[in-house]
Amino acid sequence: MKHFLSLLILLMLVPCGLLRAEDAQVTEIDSYARKVLSDWKVPGFGLVVTKDGTQVLSKGYGVRCKGQKEKVDAQTVFHIGSASKSFTAALVASLVDEGLLSWDDRIIDLLPGFTMVDTARASHLLLRDVMIHRLGYYSQAGTYFPNLGYDREQVLEMLCRTPTRYDFRESIHYNNMAFLIVEQIISRVTGKSWEENLQERIFEPLGMTTGTSGEEGFLAATNRAAQHTFSHRRDSIITGVLKGEGRALHWLTVIGPAGGICSSTEDLARWAEFHLREGAVGEKQVISREQMEFLHTGQMISVQNDEKIMLYGNCWYIEQNNDYRLYYHTGTTWGHTALCVFVPELDLSFAMLFNAETPGACRFSLMRRIIDIYRGAPYVDHSGKELRKWLKGGGSSSSTPSGLTIASSSRVPTSLAGTYDKEEPFGQASIFWKNKQPYLKIGPKGWSHPLVHVKGNRYKVSSGGHTYPVIFSMDRDGRATGFEINWGCAEELGPWTKSDR
Repeated sequence: MKHFLSLLILLMLVPCGLLRAEDAQVTEIDSYARKVLSDWKVPGFGLVVTKDGTQVLSKGYGVRCKGQKEKVDAQTVFHIGSASKSFTAALVASLVDEGLLSWDDRIIDLLPGFTMVDTARASHLLLRDVMIHRLGYYSQAGTYFPNLGYDREQVLEMLCRTPTRYDFRESIHYNNMAFLIVEQIISRVTGKSWEENLQERIFEPLGMTTGTSGEEGFLAATNRAAQHTFSHRRDSIITGVLKGEGRALHWLTVIGPAGGICSSTEDLARWAEFHLREGAVGEKQVISREQMEFLHTGQMISVQNDEKIMLYGNCWYIEQNNDYRLYYHTGTTWGHTALCVFVPELDLSFAMLFNAETPGACRFSLMRRIIDIYRGAPYVDHSGKELRKWLKGGGSSSSTPSGLTIASSSRVPTSLAGTYDKEEPFGQASIFWKNKQPYLKIGPKGWSHPLVHVKGNRYKVSSGGHTYPVIFSMDRDGRATGFEINWGCAEELGPWTKSDR
């Protein structure tokens, strides 16, 4: 009853000149978006909905930065995270259309000299294998390589030195950095960078005027959303503004083809509608229907139970539940999250972009409610239900390097100081003292960060928005002989060795 009365009041407040036959549904979506903003205490987000080929809702909720007045609108630029993968897949599809690539091309034929630890696997690896995450790496292996300042070529070489963990083509093991293989292929066959292809083949034909990528592109946007952490203490949600290197903008540049695109919600909604229209923009077929159908065809089973079966296509999740089928991809970066959706049987597409590291439950609850509204399904408060579940389960907190305590010189042996060597692309590292504090200098950019003692020979260092455990090896006299970095995803790439013992 309360829900009905709230909706009735909202409808009475809408000016008559704005009312159309579908306005009751749009008003209900708008009302529920405000509820999601309130429930999850998100600083702000954008939402754009297109129904039957017409944009019916395009607006922002909340503010661009916590504690400031500037409002989010549909043109506010966010990181779209892993939703970027669908753009890279579409670039490949357009090159298949032109006969420059085939999904069954071997990587070693496209990139002579390409290798992996498992050389047999490298010789059989196909372009389609990379796009659907079936190389066999531990999930997310290599994701935090860039945060120490490494560039794309160095990160890809580091990934290729990382042992695989699972059988080849066994199942999906999600990996970001393998998309750098595709980035090199796109550049090689076109003679243009991934960024140039993105602009010419997608942004311009679709009219995505806010579309950009990487640190430079994001900072160039004047109407951009700040990045916020998202965590909770007991039943209270806590958000905080990310600043400086905690925003991981160098990472955003390196990860480009897998997660580095930035866009307004309105432009991301154009992307969702482009897929719903099977590659057409108006009368122009930008990518062939044949290739769009291939992108939207499930390749690997992700989830299968009594309620639904979920497949992974070429950078789209395809969910067939008991009531409908939908296509979507999420995205998460430091301080931003995304969701891009289309539902063919409802002729419905939409996009949402949040300026905090919200859990999937926040975004999916709004997604489910929008679909319910257009299906005429009974009211279910997905947001409240998922929030209670999230809080009861302990929630999930975004990772930040804040709150580190710098160790005093009495706790950190002075023998750690010195030069440490490792082969390329890892390069040399050094530990030095500054203002009675130990610092680790590492990576090609020469970034230096405080080395923090944890316990025994274990330390940690924070760089580019990520915190790495650092484990030292010591000789019998307690002097350091080398150290290893725990990259976070079971990479096991060996030690730096002290060269000036």
